[in-house]
Amino acid sequence: MAFPVPLPSELRDESVSLRALTDEDWRLEYELSRVPDVPAWTYYPADMDEDYARRRIARTKERHRERLAGRYAVLLDGSPVGTAGMAEVEGAEPELFYVLSPAVRGRGAATGSVRLLSQWLSSQGFSAVALETMAGNTASERVAERAGFQITGSHPGTHHGQAVQLNRWLRT
Repeated sequence: MAFPVPLPSELRDESVSLRALTDEDWRLEYELSRVPDVPAWTYYPADMDEDYARRRIARTKERHRERLAGRYAVLLDGSPVGTAGMAEVEGAEPELFYVLSPAVRGRGAATGSVRLLSQWLSSQGFSAVALETMAGNTASERVAERAGFQITGSHPGTHHGQAVQLNRWLRT
Protein backbone atom coordinates (compact mmCIF):
# COMPACT_ATOMS: atom_id res chain seq x y z
CA MET A 1 0.00 0.00 0.00
CA ALA A 2 1.33 3.46 -0.86
CA PHE A 3 1.26 6.67 1.15
CA PRO A 4 -1.60 8.89 -0.10
CA VAL A 5 0.75 11.82 -0.83
CA PRO A 6 4.27 12.17 -2.24
CA LEU A 7 6.95 11.77 0.38
CA PRO A 8 9.08 14.80 1.19
CA SER A 9 12.65 14.98 -0.05
CA GLU A 10 13.69 16.96 3.04
CA LEU A 11 12.46 17.55 6.57
CA ARG A 12 14.12 19.74 9.17
CA ASP A 13 13.67 21.43 12.49
CA GLU A 14 16.00 23.15 14.94
CA SER A 15 17.66 19.90 16.05
CA VAL A 16 18.05 17.71 12.98
CA SER A 17 17.71 17.59 9.20
CA LEU A 18 16.60 14.65 7.08
CA ARG A 19 17.40 14.35 3.37
CA ALA A 20 16.15 11.60 1.07
CA LEU A 21 18.97 9.16 0.40
CA THR A 22 20.96 9.83 -2.78
CA ASP A 23 23.33 7.73 -4.87
CA GLU A 24 26.27 9.10 -2.89
CA ASP A 25 24.84 7.69 0.34
CA TRP A 26 25.99 4.19 -0.57
CA ARG A 27 29.04 4.95 1.60
CA LEU A 28 26.79 5.64 4.59
CA GLU A 29 25.01 2.30 4.07
CA TYR A 30 28.38 0.57 3.70
CA GLU A 31 29.76 2.12 6.90
CA LEU A 32 26.66 1.49 9.00
CA SER A 33 26.65 -2.19 7.98
CA ARG A 34 30.10 -2.49 9.59
CA VAL A 35 29.07 -1.16 13.01
CA PRO A 36 28.60 -4.37 15.05
CA ASP A 37 25.42 -3.33 16.86
CA VAL A 38 23.68 -2.04 13.71
CA PRO A 39 23.03 -5.47 12.12
CA ALA A 40 22.54 -6.90 15.63
CA TRP A 41 19.57 -4.59 16.40
CA THR A 42 18.28 -3.63 12.93
CA TYR A 43 17.52 -5.23 9.59
CA TYR A 44 20.72 -3.85 8.08
CA PRO A 45 22.74 -6.70 6.61
CA ALA A 46 26.24 -7.02 8.01
CA ASP A 47 29.29 -6.06 5.95
CA MET A 48 27.67 -4.89 2.72
CA ASP A 49 30.00 -4.56 -0.22
CA GLU A 50 29.88 -1.46 -2.43
CA ASP A 51 27.72 -3.08 -5.10
CA TYR A 52 25.11 -4.22 -2.57
CA ALA A 53 25.08 -0.80 -0.89
CA ARG A 54 24.52 0.90 -4.26
CA ARG A 55 21.68 -1.51 -5.14
CA ARG A 56 20.11 -0.88 -1.74
CA ILE A 57 20.15 2.88 -2.40
CA ALA A 58 18.62 2.36 -5.86
CA ARG A 59 15.81 0.27 -4.32
CA THR A 60 15.30 2.90 -1.62
CA LYS A 61 14.92 5.64 -4.25
CA GLU A 62 12.43 3.52 -6.21
CA ARG A 63 10.33 2.83 -3.10
CA HIS A 64 10.39 6.56 -2.32
CA ARG A 65 9.09 7.43 -5.82
CA GLU A 66 6.40 4.76 -5.46
CA ARG A 67 5.44 6.25 -2.05
CA LEU A 68 5.98 2.89 -0.30
CA ALA A 69 8.73 4.02 2.07
CA GLY A 70 10.92 7.01 2.70
CA ARG A 71 14.50 6.58 3.89
CA TYR A 72 16.53 9.61 4.82
CA ALA A 73 20.07 10.51 5.72
CA VAL A 74 20.14 11.99 9.21
CA LEU A 75 22.25 15.14 8.97
CA LEU A 76 24.09 16.82 11.81
CA ASP A 77 26.06 19.93 10.88
CA GLY A 78 25.39 19.01 7.23
CA SER A 79 27.05 15.58 7.44
CA PRO A 80 25.19 12.25 7.15
CA VAL A 81 25.45 10.37 10.46
CA GLY A 82 22.73 7.74 10.14
CA THR A 83 19.44 6.90 8.51
CA ALA A 84 15.80 7.19 9.52
CA GLY A 85 12.64 6.44 7.67
CA MET A 86 9.02 5.49 7.44
CA ALA A 87 7.10 2.76 5.70
CA GLU A 88 3.42 2.35 4.99
CA VAL A 89 2.13 -0.90 6.48
CA GLU A 90 -1.06 -2.35 5.06
CA GLY A 91 -3.76 -2.57 7.70
CA ALA A 92 -1.65 -0.84 10.36
CA GLU A 93 -0.09 2.47 11.28
CA PRO A 94 2.96 3.67 9.35
CA GLU A 95 6.17 2.46 10.99
CA LEU A 96 9.34 4.40 11.69
CA PHE A 97 12.92 3.14 11.88
CA TYR A 98 16.31 4.68 12.61
CA VAL A 99 20.00 3.97 13.09
CA LEU A 100 22.93 6.23 13.92
CA SER A 101 26.69 6.03 13.79
CA PRO A 102 28.10 5.43 17.29
CA ALA A 103 30.09 8.69 17.16
CA VAL A 104 26.90 10.81 17.29
CA ARG A 105 24.67 8.76 19.57
CA GLY A 106 23.41 10.48 22.68
CA ARG A 107 23.06 13.89 20.98
CA GLY A 108 19.32 13.69 20.28
CA ALA A 109 19.54 12.98 16.54
CA ALA A 110 17.56 9.73 16.68
CA THR A 111 14.87 11.22 18.88
CA GLY A 112 14.72 14.35 16.71
CA SER A 113 14.43 12.25 13.55
CA VAL A 114 11.60 10.15 14.99
CA ARG A 115 9.74 13.26 16.15
CA LEU A 116 10.20 14.96 12.79
CA LEU A 117 8.87 11.95 10.85
CA SER A 118 5.98 11.53 13.33
CA GLN A 119 5.02 15.19 12.97
CA TRP A 120 5.05 14.98 9.17
CA LEU A 121 2.86 11.87 9.24
CA SER A 122 0.48 13.58 11.67
CA SER A 123 0.29 16.60 9.34
CA GLN A 124 -0.76 14.20 6.56
CA GLY A 125 -3.71 12.90 8.57
CA PHE A 126 -2.26 9.81 10.23
CA SER A 127 -3.66 9.62 13.77
CA ALA A 128 -1.04 7.13 14.98
CA VAL A 129 2.52 6.13 14.14
CA ALA A 130 4.27 2.92 15.23
CA LEU A 131 7.76 1.59 15.64
CA GLU A 132 9.17 -1.70 16.83
CA THR A 133 12.22 -2.47 18.91
CA MET A 134 13.81 -5.80 19.67
CA ALA A 135 13.48 -6.74 23.31
CA GLY A 136 16.67 -5.73 25.07
CA ASN A 137 17.51 -2.79 22.82
CA THR A 138 17.29 -0.28 25.66
CA ALA A 139 18.89 2.58 23.69
CA SER A 140 16.21 2.34 21.00
CA GLU A 141 13.50 2.03 23.64
CA ARG A 142 14.71 5.30 25.24
CA VAL A 143 14.47 7.00 21.82
CA ALA A 144 10.88 5.80 21.48
CA GLU A 145 9.99 7.07 24.95
CA ARG A 146 11.65 10.48 24.44
CA ALA A 147 9.82 10.84 21.11
CA GLY A 148 6.45 10.34 22.83
CA PHE A 149 5.78 6.67 22.01
CA GLN A 150 4.22 4.24 24.46
CA ILE A 151 4.76 0.51 24.42
CA THR A 152 1.55 -1.29 23.48
CA GLY A 153 2.66 -4.91 23.55
CA SER A 154 5.11 -7.44 22.23
CA HIS A 155 5.05 -10.30 19.78
CA PRO A 156 7.42 -12.91 18.36
CA GLY A 157 9.33 -12.05 15.22
CA THR A 158 12.44 -13.00 13.31
CA HIS A 159 15.70 -11.16 12.83
CA HIS A 160 18.25 -12.45 10.31
CA GLY A 161 16.56 -15.86 10.52
CA GLN A 162 16.54 -16.02 14.33
CA ALA A 163 13.52 -15.88 16.63
CA VAL A 164 13.28 -12.60 18.60
CA GLN A 165 10.73 -10.79 20.72
CA LEU A 166 9.58 -7.46 19.25
CA ASN A 167 8.11 -4.63 21.29
CA ARG A 168 5.51 -2.50 19.53
CA TRP A 169 5.36 1.23 20.31
CA LEU A 170 2.66 3.70 19.32
CA ARG A 171 2.43 7.49 19.24
CA THR A 172 -1.01 9.01 18.83
